[in-house]
Amino acid sequence: MCALPFCCFWLVARSGWIAITARVFSEFHARHSWPVAQGHVTDVRVKSYTGPSLRDHVSHYFVEYEVRFAVPAEQCLTGTTLVIDGEPPLCEGIARTRTTDSETLANSWFERHRFNTAVGVLHDPNGPGVKIVGEPASLVYPWKEIFGMSGWMIFFGTFFIITQRRLQYLETLPENYDASPPSPSQPPKADDLIDLKL
Repeated sequence: MCALPFCCFWLVARSGWIAITARVFSEFHARHSWPVAQGHVTDVRVKSYTGPSLRDHVSHYFVEYEVRFAVPAEQCLTGTTLVIDGEPPLCEGIARTRTTDSETLANSWFERHRFNTAVGVLHDPNGPGVKIVGEPASLVYPWKEIFGMSGWMIFFGTFFIITQRRLQYLETLPENYDASPPSPSQPPKADDLIDLKL
């Protein structure tokens, strides 16, 4: 049992943590299970957008790498295939970095892979997703959200445990328990009337 406002915040925090965990697991699973093809970068762009809400009015940046890679036609699920006379068809896709609030950091990601750079390409066997092989963990996982939500979970978890223990303690007290200290007895003053019972 817990207070309704606290329970609401706790559920929101848990939902956020579950969403981040699912995102991290999805990224990890893709990078360790998707097939790899050899390809090259054909274009690099830094893109930005502004959050939709009033609380999120800052600019966010990410980098798009347009890649071409060689796979059999039936394995190209990106929806775009480049056919050149006399050469095997090439599959085209777009790999994206995570978002950041730092334009400087996004520009440093831009420098990682330039035009016509040879790269290994991870491609989703069941969809259009593509990723570049060998990207560092700092580039692919949302560390800001991970640390932020971990902090909230630790705070709410600690507060929840303290609250539950306090409630359990209060439930052990008798119903007529009065936590206020008893008033000290006042000695009679010289001019007080004393009722003598004879």
